[in-house]
Amino acid sequence: MNVNALPIFRAPLATLWALAALLLASGCFAEQSFPMRTGDVVRTAPDAPGAPISTRRWLVRTHRALRHLLPPGSAEPLLTDDLTDVSGRPVDVFAHFRRNPAWLQTLFFNYWGLQHSAQCTGRDFDPQSLAPPWPGFEEVHIPVSDTLDTYGWLGMAKNGGAVRDADCIVLLPGFFGYNDIKRTNDLAHALLAAGFHVLAYENRGYGHTDLAHPEVPYTFGVSETRNLMVVSDWLQDRPHIRRTGLIGFCWSANQALLAAWYDGCPRTHPSITKNIAAHLPPLPERRRFEAGVIAFSPTLAYEEIIDKLKTPRNVLKEPVLAVLQETIRKRMADKHYPRPSGNLRQLIDDEFARSEFSGPNVVHDALRFVRLLPYHGRPAGHKMGCARVPVLIVHASNDPMGTAEGVADLIARTDNPLVAALILDGGGHVGFVSYARRYYYSLIINFFDPQVGAAAATTTRYAKSPFSRDPTGSASATHRLTTKTRRTAAHAR
Repeated sequence: MNVNALPIFRAPLATLWALAALLLASGCFAEQSFPMRTGDVVRTAPDAPGAPISTRRWLVRTHRALRHLLPPGSAEPLLTDDLTDVSGRPVDVFAHFRRNPAWLQTLFFNYWGLQHSAQCTGRDFDPQSLAPPWPGFEEVHIPVSDTLDTYGWLGMAKNGGAVRDADCIVLLPGFFGYNDIKRTNDLAHALLAAGFHVLAYENRGYGHTDLAHPEVPYTFGVSETRNLMVVSDWLQDRPHIRRTGLIGFCWSANQALLAAWYDGCPRTHPSITKNIAAHLPPLPERRRFEAGVIAFSPTLAYEEIIDKLKTPRNVLKEPVLAVLQETIRKRMADKHYPRPSGNLRQLIDDEFARSEFSGPNVVHDALRFVRLLPYHGRPAGHKMGCARVPVLIVHASNDPMGTAEGVADLIARTDNPLVAALILDGGGHVGFVSYARRYYYSLIINFFDPQVGAAAATTTRYAKSPFSRDPTGSASATHRLTTKTRRTAAHAR
């Protein structure tokens, strides 16, 4: 179809911009609530006895049972093994879904992706409109160091009025987010109703924690990753909490993936430089987040986003990046940093300048610590090969951040059956509950279910993960052979 032949594309540019502004200002692009309803969750059956230990196998079985919950007519999702070809190379995700990544921030070509994103994205944190914890939740203070208590809202599941023994799922907000947004509220209450304990957590630099400790900067996942280990320990030391699980959205999805890596990685990992290691006190040997980790819409190509944000973005042409720049500008102004702007790299530099980390290469070392994919020759360290808990990455082909292809790149570098990935046709950026409410809640609750979930399918406990890949970044001959054999067998079935 020649889109330029349609009347709307022959309209003056000013008219199109005015129409875009009108649509963006309409209520359908406002934050909305999508609570779990009675009958939303479809329960799946447990895996067959003796089945191979694999989160990837769990995802295939579970998606098969839930596929009918996706919107009619949606393109077939890509699961883990679909993301690489028979040689182990990443497939072209956008070609599969027939999307042009250059149009993902364009309202006329990605209307639903932008709408679903907007409906599930909270407002910037406003300390003047703090809300109390939700009914059934209490405010808790979690000491993550000798000088810092972090904040969270903890809900304990009950059975017949008494607190039950259950796993506790930790929810992380998005980039500089906070607890009192509708997406977090809805998911927290859904998990509580399903019988899980829930901690809606605000790490350093976020929400109530930042309000109580404005002097403590955010380190973009470095200190925060270690702090999550402490949070897991703190929860498991409480009565009635068995294991912990973790869910992150957007940048906090990256942090959730880093937590899975940090839990299983050796302390001499190449991504942890001496400069960084000197400021990360050792932790007791203990397993964290055994119930599993889900990362919704991780920004795997975040350094590419950093480079894009060095110049101002137009809200009508690139609304997602423009809104992100406004969040960055507000953060810089609130912290009284010089020259507030939408430049994310400048914000990173400003935050680290007042952090406990120091040295001429501190930001370079920090970016290496949080890097999940190589960028312009800079190594990532094959982090997900170290994961020893079930990990599920969920992304959308129409994510306006344009990072879906990064999921295929990550899977191509990760020959770890505990790490699975799913790319859906829709959902935008963290907008999965708006796109397919029943699929979203069913996937999450089945993932953490102690009888049928991913952890139940991966019961063997690894002291150290045996799945780390060649640190040079090239796929080994063994990996190419096993990948080809696995995919050939799958095609034969």
